[in-house]
Amino acid sequence: MNNIPPSQSETDAREHRGFVVAGLGKMGIMHAAMLGVVPGGKVAGLVDVDAKLGEHVRSMGVEAPAFIDLEACLDAVRPEGVWIATPQFAHRPLFEICLRRRVPVFCEKPLAHALVDARAMAALAAGQPALPVAVGFMLAHNPLFSRAGELIRGGALGAIKSFRASCRLSQVFAPMKGWTFTRDKAGGGVLINSGCHLLFILLEMFGRPRCFTVRGGGVHNEVEDTLGALIDYPNGLWGVMEVTWSVPGHETQTHDVEVIGTGGTLEVGNQWLRVWLARRTSDLPAGWTQWRRAELEPRADFSLSPDYCGDEFYLEDRDFVEAVRKGRPPRVGVAAALAVQEMVDAIYRALESGAPAPMPAEGES
Repeated sequence: MNNIPPSQSETDAREHRGFVVAGLGKMGIMHAAMLGVVPGGKVAGLVDVDAKLGEHVRSMGVEAPAFIDLEACLDAVRPEGVWIATPQFAHRPLFEICLRRRVPVFCEKPLAHALVDARAMAALAAGQPALPVAVGFMLAHNPLFSRAGELIRGGALGAIKSFRASCRLSQVFAPMKGWTFTRDKAGGGVLINSGCHLLFILLEMFGRPRCFTVRGGGVHNEVEDTLGALIDYPNGLWGVMEVTWSVPGHETQTHDVEVIGTGGTLEVGNQWLRVWLARRTSDLPAGWTQWRRAELEPRADFSLSPDYCGDEFYLEDRDFVEAVRKGRPPRVGVAAALAVQEMVDAIYRALESGAPAPMPAEGES
């Protein structure tokens, strides 16, 4: 694979040509809408194997040509980058087309439906380190989780001893149809489709785990609707994680983490963060300190879904546009996404075997 960065003439040729959105389901439509308001953003092309979906999105006011083939779209549009928002089983071939043609890529989470595909994609991206490649873990752009990670890594809580984490959603209360609920196309159920966001947060806070002990299964479907895991780390840290999309009272997906250290505790969710410290630090007093999201960062310029991570979706799209224009790495790259995929794979191995499953060492294939 040629890893020579684009020449200045290539960069100039792409300047302000706009971006392609491939996959026009819910997430593709959201990214297309977001690009219309991101500074410098512009939809230059739409791609979906269903031609009717392209026309549907155009009818919403997105003034861009529609295609059923990504290669044909790239030939016609020569975009600055591509958003891949198809189901995860279709990520790899589109990802490979873009990287083969040295086109920057934003790939929705998870990286793929299977670890073998995720590793192949990560290896391909590693061969072109100058090419911006982002993955859609939008909670990376929530300042509450970022601040929580800084406090943990900075030692404000002392030595971290344990944590509890949950991802909950009220979505599945009966047998469901569609690719999302099939193991061969989705890769699993609630963990890979929803819980991967929680795994990303835990990876950022605590690093790579050592092994998983898991229980769970389908309540209404062949894939798991609920899952619990005991997570062990090399330094003796342990935590308990629960993911479910079959719990009442969570119409929008919630992520909560409680961390216990020798010098304090921390609780963080999508909209709030609070910390209790036994002793004051240079930044915080002893006792409780609490923040709401807006106190740590001003609201984003635009929010398509104010009740669920609307700011984060906008910020991740803005981040990718800026990464492409400035030639810098995006906030979430392929290496982190591959680590999440390796966590998912280990958890499923533990679930299927009923025995603890190790996390592969970094770089192990």
